[in-house]
Amino acid sequence: MPLLREGAAQRVRRELEIEISNGTRLPGEPLDESELMDRFQVSRTPVRTAILQLASLGLITIVPRSGTYVSRVSPQELLSMLEVLAEMEAACVKLATRRITTAQREALTLLHANARALAEAEDVGGYERYNQELHALIYAASLNTYLTDQILTLRRRTKIYRSTVFQEPGRIRTSYEQHGQVVAAITAGKAEEAARYMLTHIGSSSQDFLELLSRIPGHSAPAAVATGIGTPS
Repeated sequence: MPLLREGAAQRVRRELEIEISNGTRLPGEPLDESELMDRFQVSRTPVRTAILQLASLGLITIVPRSGTYVSRVSPQELLSMLEVLAEMEAACVKLATRRITTAQREALTLLHANARALAEAEDVGGYERYNQELHALIYAASLNTYLTDQILTLRRRTKIYRSTVFQEPGRIRTSYEQHGQVVAAITAGKAEEAARYMLTHIGSSSQDFLELLSRIPGHSAPAAVATGIGTPS
């Protein structure tokens, strides 16, 4: 059976989503339909279709009689999303621990072991790729595509904000150690323990982001930080 050709709207959506996620297009940046039509050599219809699809994911904001913009997320909104992400990741790893196959368990253990050199070298790019692969293995092992889709949607919406965390001194080593706890619990078949470690892992990333945000002029961390919200107890 021949491969289906990617449609114009799907191509525009894919490229825009990549640019928003990697920070090429920054929050608040306007989108010009005519510029996109010229760039992708398509009519207005696929451009508008792609924009509507991205708006449904929360990546683009359409303001009537004003324009279309890359969505902004306030510190409070971001904290709320990261809280939900932590809970969903914990639920996913719990399922994965119960359902993981022998082959997946071996792949997870090997992947984590091979990433030690990346953590020790503070290799940001290499560690980010390993991080994606590790979480992808856990998602696959969970056998819950609906939960995985919800997690990936939240990860896409928060990626640009989370991308600076690994650049903080010592953060990669901390992340690697936390991954080690999760992997050990999974391989030991301890579902509740794996979920607890994952909740702590995602929660500490949230705290790191808020600390970074507080150093930027004109921004301040939400009051929720003072009450411990976003950091698992």
